[in-house]
Amino acid sequence: MILLFIHASNFSFEVKQKATEIAEDPVPRSFSSQNTLVVFITVEKEDDNEIIAKALNDINDIISKTKPETLVIYPYAHLSSNLAEPRKAIEVLNTVYEGAKQKFNQVSKAPFGWYKAFNISCYGHPLSELSRRITKSAEYQKSKEMEVCSKFGFPSSPESTFMKIAVMERLRKDLKASGIIYGDNEVPGYLNVKFKKPEGRILPCVNEDPVIEVTYRGNNELTYPREFRDSVNSYVIWSNEGKLKVNVGNLLYYFLHSSREKSTPSLPLWLSPTHVRILRVREVDDVSGIASILSSRGIRVQIDDLNDSLGNKIRRAGMDWIPFVAIAGERELKTGSLTVRVRETSEQKPMTIDELEETIKRTDDLLIQSNLPVSMKELKSKNEKG
Repeated sequence: MILLFIHASNFSFEVKQKATEIAEDPVPRSFSSQNTLVVFITVEKEDDNEIIAKALNDINDIISKTKPETLVIYPYAHLSSNLAEPRKAIEVLNTVYEGAKQKFNQVSKAPFGWYKAFNISCYGHPLSELSRRITKSAEYQKSKEMEVCSKFGFPSSPESTFMKIAVMERLRKDLKASGIIYGDNEVPGYLNVKFKKPEGRILPCVNEDPVIEVTYRGNNELTYPREFRDSVNSYVIWSNEGKLKVNVGNLLYYFLHSSREKSTPSLPLWLSPTHVRILRVREVDDVSGIASILSSRGIRVQIDDLNDSLGNKIRRAGMDWIPFVAIAGERELKTGSLTVRVRETSEQKPMTIDELEETIKRTDDLLIQSNLPVSMKELKSKNEKG
């Protein structure tokens, strides 16, 4: 629901002609008053009793500050594209009207579904023009734990894009959905993905532009918690009121937050943008062949070909939470056996390409294609160019 408050020294309207097939009786046909708080109201699809209660609280708050003699509830469908259907809008507006009358004596309402001419003269004081968007969403505060989102370049890095795709694929598989559909059409058995404008403070993961919402109508359920907390906020991951509704950003943050809390922070393998990072011992060591083999088998692989020491490359891989770090020098290239550091278990052991592939595929049941270049030099160049 969207409210536009105008504190008017003079306000009047006159009903002209019918605008919608479903409309109220045109009563009153005309109206005029002074010292009036006019509340232009746009009713949206999701508006319910909770939203109405919040709207009435805001209306009463503005009344207490502006001290009008008259309050007018005025239907106004021009503040949103997410409009409720007419019958629901009429019901909501009348509930607001009846609720306002319980707190204020002089309340009028313009009829819904009619074109009306109106004249308004605004007082011009600091509270004479106000707007409010009434939603169920909480206003999140930035928490220290959100650094994990910034770590992976949210909202618009290649890594963050991969993770959003991975979470939607995770949902598709877990719910056994028939596929993924983008847009407003909701098809039973499919994940239906919608992109919404954020409300309140923009924050990585939990309130980005756009907010990604997934709905699902089917027989399967999620095993993830409905909500979770960090040190500052509480986040609703999913709800089920006739249909399952999932906030993808909150679910993604839940996975990242859970990964951060481990003794050795590590992502679920299906969520990691890179499975394996190959480190060359020497500049002359050609590891492109190993990378090509792994990539051709569906493994997400990177080569750290930046001009840096091996020690720095190992540290960088650790900071990047790379699940498998494969060190390849002259001996490894000759024998075909890589020295592999496994992040989750802190092991270091020799592995053939086949063994590495088998280990990854045993754990990652999604095997989403990589969206990152194999060369870290190329990735760095792209990031620097923006």
